[in-house]
Amino acid sequence: MAAAAVTGEASRPQWAPPDHCKAQAAAGLGDGEDAPVRPLCKPRGICSRAYFLVLMVFVHLYLGNVLALLLFVHYSNGDESSDPGPQHRAQGPGPEPTLGPLTRLEGIKVGHERKVQLVTDRDHFIRTLSLKPLLFEIPGFLTDDECRLIIHLAQMKGLQRSQILPTEEYEEAMSTMQVSQLDLFQLLDQNRDGHLQLREVLAQTRLGNGWWMTPESIQEMYTAIKADPDGDGVLSLQEFSNMDLRDFHKYMRSHKAESSELVRNSHHTWLYQGEGAHHVMRAIRQRVLRLTRLSPEIVELSEPLQVVRYGEGGHYHAHVDSGPVYPETICSHTKLVANESVPFETSCRQVSPNWGLPSIPRPGTPMTQAQPCTVGMPLGMGPGDCLVIPVSPREHPQLGTCSVAPLPYSYMTVLFYLNNVTGGGETVFPVADNRTYDEMSLIQDDVDLRDTRRHCDKGNLRVKPRQGTAVFWYNYLPDGQGWVGDVDDYSLHGGCLVTRGTKWIANNWINVDPSRARQALFQQEMARLAREGGAESQPEWALDRAYRDTRVEL
Repeated sequence: MAAAAVTGEASRPQWAPPDHCKAQAAAGLGDGEDAPVRPLCKPRGICSRAYFLVLMVFVHLYLGNVLALLLFVHYSNGDESSDPGPQHRAQGPGPEPTLGPLTRLEGIKVGHERKVQLVTDRDHFIRTLSLKPLLFEIPGFLTDDECRLIIHLAQMKGLQRSQILPTEEYEEAMSTMQVSQLDLFQLLDQNRDGHLQLREVLAQTRLGNGWWMTPESIQEMYTAIKADPDGDGVLSLQEFSNMDLRDFHKYMRSHKAESSELVRNSHHTWLYQGEGAHHVMRAIRQRVLRLTRLSPEIVELSEPLQVVRYGEGGHYHAHVDSGPVYPETICSHTKLVANESVPFETSCRQVSPNWGLPSIPRPGTPMTQAQPCTVGMPLGMGPGDCLVIPVSPREHPQLGTCSVAPLPYSYMTVLFYLNNVTGGGETVFPVADNRTYDEMSLIQDDVDLRDTRRHCDKGNLRVKPRQGTAVFWYNYLPDGQGWVGDVDDYSLHGGCLVTRGTKWIANNWINVDPSRARQALFQQEMARLAREGGAESQPEWALDRAYRDTRVEL
């Protein structure tokens, strides 16, 4: 019997259930019925207590080793980052710096309001004015005292004309153009019909010498240079080919444009907002920083505050605050620190000597033949204007010249109204929230929507100046990766004609390079220069120390 029992148990399959499990099955518990909860029926060798204890010991040892390794790596990296030591620094530059995505407020819908706290003692409300461009208004962004102080500081520093016709520079630039008349005709002939209509010529007047062209002024020019024999205001290819471009340049040079005929009729100056500036100027910059929610480095490295006065008859025809992004064109200020070379850099006007800058060498002047460039924080002057690029011969020996270069792209514009205007002076957005945008459609039936002296009332959106109110908008669309994309054509805007009184405004342009890598390198280099030199090393004209403790008389 014993032998039989042993034989029977030995012949049972290894994972077969024991007899008491079979008995339960025989008792009527089928596959579809719930059985009482019970331990799994497994061989005793696997379910033994000793096996379980051994397994848990090995698991604890493994987890302990992993945690110890992670702690070792963490503290080792922390020590190296806090004090890399001479050997670590000698190994060469570390990884290139990277930047996070640019913050961009959502418009939600026109008329949407949100409450924000930009200062400790009061709330502000941001109202969406348009979605194309993304445009917002903030009443009471500045107090009346702050507005009066800004005007007072600007008057103390002195204002200069915002635009002077650069006849000599224009003539020199035009003489160097290697473009045939056929190529020029094809460039102007937008609809490719073989004729130049007035609106096609008007669309290109922004490329001129600062004289704002109208249908009447173009026809007057045609008559003076005998370009349009039949007087219909339309030039055929043959008529254009017969025209002597030297006569055109001679006419432009001899024409004495009035201030009302310029693209911009105003006076302006710049107020420093960096370290060492008047405490109110610093407070406004910090408020803009909280408003935009951008990184402090981007805001602090942007341009100073531009203050503009429009007298009676003042205007600024519609324009955009920044240009399109082309892969072959880069910002000169970041080019120097990125050590890049490209076919083109955006052209710019020469700095006005009235700016008060120290002796500015002409572009390309060797440093051995001119006063060395100031190695410090760059001073911006406005879209289309120039700044002196700091070149450190120790860091960039291959860049041994001073450079006068255009400013970086203006990612955002923040505009402040400093007073109430008696008549006119609105900020117009001619194509805000249009369903489509077509540059040629801006000029229809002799109506130029860009002309803020004649046709401001025909623009889609006009913002009335109210003291202390700020408006801000984005000049670029997002690229889908958190950085700068294409220019937003709907951001076209201008200053309407001031019919009565005086208009005072101020602008903060927030500058960002379209290349995230170049912007990161630029910020890194500027931080290094600030650490090495500090604010005290900057020249007197940059800090405006004389205005630090100024108080406006109320």
